[in-house]
Amino acid sequence: MSIKKQNIQNYYLYDTEVENLFISEYMPSAPENAVKLYLLALMHLGSGMQLTPDLAARKLGISLSQVDDAWTYWQKIGIARRTVRDPGRPQEYEIELLNIREMMYGRRPDAAPAAQEAPFALDDEAFSKLLRDIESTTGRLLEAREPEEVASWIAEYGMAPEVIILGYKYCTQRGKSNRCRYVAAILKDWRAKGLVTAAQVEDSLASADRHYQFYRAVMKELGFHRSATEPEKRIMDTWFDKMGCSLDDVMDACRKTTGISNPNINYVNSVLVARYNEANEAKQAEGGRPSEETIFSKVNAMYEQIRQENEKKTEAQRAVVFAKIPRMKTLNEEIKSSGIAISRAMLRGGAGSPAVARERARYEALGKERSALLAKAGFAPNALDTIYSCSKCRDTGVLDDGSRCQCFKEKAEIVIRNNG
Repeated sequence: MSIKKQNIQNYYLYDTEVENLFISEYMPSAPENAVKLYLLALMHLGSGMQLTPDLAARKLGISLSQVDDAWTYWQKIGIARRTVRDPGRPQEYEIELLNIREMMYGRRPDAAPAAQEAPFALDDEAFSKLLRDIESTTGRLLEAREPEEVASWIAEYGMAPEVIILGYKYCTQRGKSNRCRYVAAILKDWRAKGLVTAAQVEDSLASADRHYQFYRAVMKELGFHRSATEPEKRIMDTWFDKMGCSLDDVMDACRKTTGISNPNINYVNSVLVARYNEANEAKQAEGGRPSEETIFSKVNAMYEQIRQENEKKTEAQRAVVFAKIPRMKTLNEEIKSSGIAISRAMLRGGAGSPAVARERARYEALGKERSALLAKAGFAPNALDTIYSCSKCRDTGVLDDGSRCQCFKEKAEIVIRNNG
């Protein structure tokens, strides 16, 4: 006797089995796109059909980035496993849906799958250095879950550490948001374009940069046979973006260096700034609108003052909490260390490893202890959070998607009304 299963010709006529544990334990708190993608994957798995990221995006009406985000969510939860076979092509990956019942009730300690090595293995010191470099690049402290996110970019997407640093530099130097979510979007966009090394990213940015030809023209006019450095590029960006100089204006200023022994960007900058200030003063004397550079500078000065004032308020508020709850200061350090420990465990064994689960359980337990201590002492749950005048942009004027916050526009209007 032979037994065979009828091939599925029209999957609309069949059913898809969904574990009740998924419906009761995972679905209620999951993002909508993650639930839709999981169910679509189950249907394709049951019918033996392939489901590529492109096909999933088309069927669900979402972007490839949203597909990536959905799989990342399920991998962090622990019921899916992403495998990148070729670190040079991280946009091509395989997804394995794990049996929830087996994960929760059937797994024996000695039956755990072997840990998958991250494409880029970093030891504790190398990962700590990466985090320090990010803080140095952005000029801010890392957010609470940011180390874990950075580790996931390496462990799950195969991103090289130098590309991650380049992503933070790119966002910071261009005045965009350098917050974790925005940087993640930039990195995923690079990965989708096949840019997986720092050299590939830099070449792409150079060819796409609308100022690239300007940089080359200025350096050639000054007699330099090299590319502009990043500080020099920032100075030149100011000429074109904020001061409104044309290339002819800049070339004329460059010619002023003729005859001096050491022509350089700073000398040209002094010529252009003097001209700009003179024109701006004349415009304001006539009662005109202040320049964009003046508005930008004064609004940024407002934000700097606001941040300094709120930093003092935050420290004062925390001092009150620490004085009333002696355990709290040490507990905060333990929570921070636990967050970094999660990241390191992800790099060693992947997001679904037992070590990550243990560290995440410890992190959650410490968080609950902190909440309980705050409530018992009569403090609000956010009593230790950084104080911001604008919670949307965190007093930077830039939202996570890189756009200007409404509060920036309001401050700009104040500057304009006061005529600079």
